[in-house]
Amino acid sequence: MRVTTPKMLATAAALAAGAALPAMGMGAAIGLQDDRMAASQPQDIPGRIALVKATGTQVLRIDLFWATAAPTRPANATDHLDPAYNWAWADAALCGTIKAGIQPIVTTWNAPGWATGGKLGVKGVVWNSKAPTNPQDYADFMSALATRYNGVTQIPGQGTCNVKFYEIWNEPNLQIYLYPQYSGKKVASSPKYVKMANLAVPAIKAANPRAVPITGVTGPKGKSDQSGRGTLDWVKDLKKYGLKAGSQYSQHIYPAVPPLKKTTIFPAWDTLDEVVAEVNKLPGGKSKKIYITEASYTTARTPYRKVAFTLAQQATYMKDIFKVPFVKSPRVPVVIWFQYVDNVNWPGGITFDAGGQKPSYRSFQGLVKTNPPKGNLRPGS
Repeated sequence: MRVTTPKMLATAAALAAGAALPAMGMGAAIGLQDDRMAASQPQDIPGRIALVKATGTQVLRIDLFWATAAPTRPANATDHLDPAYNWAWADAALCGTIKAGIQPIVTTWNAPGWATGGKLGVKGVVWNSKAPTNPQDYADFMSALATRYNGVTQIPGQGTCNVKFYEIWNEPNLQIYLYPQYSGKKVASSPKYVKMANLAVPAIKAANPRAVPITGVTGPKGKSDQSGRGTLDWVKDLKKYGLKAGSQYSQHIYPAVPPLKKTTIFPAWDTLDEVVAEVNKLPGGKSKKIYITEASYTTARTPYRKVAFTLAQQATYMKDIFKVPFVKSPRVPVVIWFQYVDNVNWPGGITFDAGGQKPSYRSFQGLVKTNPPKGNLRPGS
C-alpha cells in the first residue's frame, strides 16, 4: 500500500482529444480460465471444455506447460514434427477449444528440466519456476508451437487450428514463476525475460503473421522484494533492458478493494492508470493493448490473501469491473476471470470445489452477452 503518484488517466486523455468513452459493453470482453485444465489428462480435456462452454464464454485462457509438450530435448526444436514433442495435450486443449467456438489465449511456461540444466526453482511448487538457461530454447519452442497451430499446418486427426494469442510466460516478475528474481542484489529475472521475449515474439510472428504475442504478463505486486519485482518496477525493467516493439501487454489484478472504490492500494482498478503510464513509455507502448488476463475476488481466505468477500459481493464486483472507465475503453480487449472452479489456494471460482454454482456464475453469463469479444478476439475471426 502506498500513496499514488499523480494520475495520467487514459480516459482523460481520450476526452481531451475529443473522443467520448464508449458505453458499457463497448469496451473489454469477459473471458474465463479453468486452471484445472493444465493438470488434466488429454482424454479428460473435452469434459473440461464442455464445462466452460456451458458458461457461455467465448474466450478461454489456457496454461500450456512447456515441460508437458517437450519432456525431452528435441533435435530440431523449431520443427513441431520432431519426435521429442508430445502434442497430445495441446492438440486436445487448443484444437478442442477452437472447435467448441471459443477463442484461446495461450500462456506458455513451466520449463522442462533439460532446458534449465536439470535444476528446479522454488521448492514446494508443483511446477518448475527456474528460468531457461538459454532463452533461445524457449523461442524455438514457441516457433514450433505457433507453426503447429497457425491455421495452415495440417495436424493429424485435427485438421487445422488457428491459435492467435500467445502470452510469454506467466507472472515472470514473481519468484514462484521465474527463478531467480535476483542474483545477489542484482536483478536477474527481467533481463532474462526480455531476452526470452525479444527472441520469442518474432519467432511467433514468423510462424503465424496473424498471431498476437503478449508480453509482461505481470503479477499484481505492490513493491519489489526478494519474492519478486513490483509491478511498476517490472514494467520499467522491460524498458531498461530493451524490450522491443511488436507485442501487446498483459496485467493481472487481484485487489483487496471493490473495483469502483477510490484507493491508494496498488495495483488496483483505481490505480491501473499508473501501470498504463509506464506501459506507454515502452517501444510502441501507446499503441499497445492492455489485456487483463487474470482477475477475480475470492470468497474465502487464502494462503496469499487474508481478505475474503461474500458470494454476493463477488457477483457484484465482477459486474463492477466492467464499469471501470479504463476497462470500458477500447484499449482493454478482455478481462479474464480466474477461475472456473475454486481451489484451496485461490477460491475465486464461479463454481464451488464441492460442486454447484456461485451467484457470480450468473453474473458471468450476463456479462458474456453484454460484453462479447470484438475484432480478432471473436471466435473464428
